[in-house]
Amino acid sequence: MKNPYLLTHILSHLHSIVRVFGNSGALLEESVSEDFHFTINDWPQILAHPLIRSYDPAQPPLLFSVNEKLVYAWVPTDGGFCLLGPTQLTEEVKFRHKLSLPQRTDNEAETAWAEAVPYCSINVFVEDILLLYHLEYRIPEGAPPLDSQQLLATNCTYEQIRHQALKEFYTTVFENVENGFAHNPYNHEVRECACVRRGDVEGLRRVLSEAYPGRYGKLSEDPIRQAINLGIVAITLTSRAAIDGGLHYETSFYLSDVFIQQMEACHDIITIESLYRNAELQYAQLVHELLVQKEGNMPVKENRHISHCKDYIFAHLHEKLTVQKIADAIGLEANYLSALFRKCENVSLKQFILHEKIELAKNLLAYSDYSYIHIATSLGFSSQSHMGAEFKKVIGMTPRAYRIANSEDDFVKESMDLAENS
Repeated sequence: MKNPYLLTHILSHLHSIVRVFGNSGALLEESVSEDFHFTINDWPQILAHPLIRSYDPAQPPLLFSVNEKLVYAWVPTDGGFCLLGPTQLTEEVKFRHKLSLPQRTDNEAETAWAEAVPYCSINVFVEDILLLYHLEYRIPEGAPPLDSQQLLATNCTYEQIRHQALKEFYTTVFENVENGFAHNPYNHEVRECACVRRGDVEGLRRVLSEAYPGRYGKLSEDPIRQAINLGIVAITLTSRAAIDGGLHYETSFYLSDVFIQQMEACHDIITIESLYRNAELQYAQLVHELLVQKEGNMPVKENRHISHCKDYIFAHLHEKLTVQKIADAIGLEANYLSALFRKCENVSLKQFILHEKIELAKNLLAYSDYSYIHIATSLGFSSQSHMGAEFKKVIGMTPRAYRIANSEDDFVKESMDLAENS
């Protein structure tokens, strides 16, 4: 090989064997990792297989499985070929090429040996193959380098799956035309997202109430899974629309996670539909409240320092936050950050932090069974009474009164309880 160190580098990843062959098929070199404690002469059977014998070096390297368990790679070089493996993959990968070779007569020993072969990530395996291929094989001048996606597409079943998907697509299109099937218009979806982006809650209610002769696409054979999948799509789209409308992405993604998890726990279609429709309305309401706070009710492009500041706050809401701590974290002087925040947000940084902590406290009070002291401690308040005083100052009622008024069993919990008892 032109670069002997290459074998050492590859073995440090694969912990297996690398064999170098001449064009005639003669074994020229065998390098075994110190971690590979087995003696195996599998290569004569592999080289005799029609897949290897008919291999054209102009093709990309071959990846193949042996007896549907062990994985090898056959890589062309200037003077011959390299056989990498055996290895086992940490992920399940479906290969186009599957070799069936005679196993040892002692099944127990065969199983024990196979299970002891080291594991390797498919990404690491592919990167080592490409490194060897590009350094040791003379690629025709002007030919583009081979990348990992091309290598996997050539050797795995992705391409067949893609063709099958296209076949089903065109068949479905034809059948839908024949049967007069039509999806709900795309414009309806666009108008939903536009209402969320503008914070237009009432407009969104009107759009959601509109009826169309079409219907939603089929995303699952199971009706419950179908409803959940539609809900995930709706929440994903509106969460991005809300971010476009000015909602902080952490808030948007957090809300998305919560609603999707709630849908996954539900077992009836009406509850699921109610959940994701309420999620859309919640996003519109949050954007509306945000725009009302902005001067002139118009969204403005956020200063990058303010964005970094908010990112830090959302990531550390469970800590005791100070202006100095945030300023140090984002590389600004505390007084400058404080003045900049007030100028851009029309509220002091301390008030913003308190507002976000109170908003999170509201959710915990309404939707969790955590004690008041636990919530106060988790959100960085000095005591339960401190949280209570600040909460009442902002919300106008004590945490206990808020919990009583807002923590009644809702339709989500009732749906889950009914499913568990059915």
